[in-house]
Amino acid sequence: MAEKKTKAVDKWKTKEWYDILAPASFDHKKVGELISSDPVNISNRIVPIALVEITGKMKPESLYTKVLFRITDVNDKNANTEVIGMSLAFSYLRALARRRKSVIHEVIDINTKDAKKVRIKIMLVTSDKVSNVVKKNLRKELVSLVAAEASKKQYYELIKDIIEDRFIPDVGRALNKINPIDHLVIKKLELYETFN
Repeated sequence: MAEKKTKAVDKWKTKEWYDILAPASFDHKKVGELISSDPVNISNRIVPIALVEITGKMKPESLYTKVLFRITDVNDKNANTEVIGMSLAFSYLRALARRRKSVIHEVIDINTKDAKKVRIKIMLVTSDKVSNVVKKNLRKELVSLVAAEASKKQYYELIKDIIEDRFIPDVGRALNKINPIDHLVIKKLELYETFN
């Protein structure tokens, strides 16, 4: 007896598009889309989105910064998210660190006001070469200022201040009193659960 042939199913026809929505603190703005045949498959997925897509501002850092969103749940065709971190592209960081400058890298672990544990990785570039004593003073002041300011803020308040470039300028002005600096950037921010 001949076997009955089954009709091939086009997998693309079973897939649907879902809008990726930023958290409430970013007004549930649509920041991207993804496609899946089952909403269960996209829950808990981590999606990197260029910062320029969120702010609409064409600043150099915006073009090279990725914000990491984790999909928390799917409601109808909307994928709701939380922000779990952000990072600057290595190529951009490398362009900032020029010859005859001193570069300081620092990792600072802090607790936000709403008890979220966050790791902030910062890069500082001075205007010229500096001594080890100046580096030590800059590093000490950098850690002190960032930890003090970040711990006063709720997690999403901190994220927004960093994204909207309100966090680093004040720290930079204070450090300029010790020694002139060319660049001060947050190269990476991670929520504790992602590096634990």
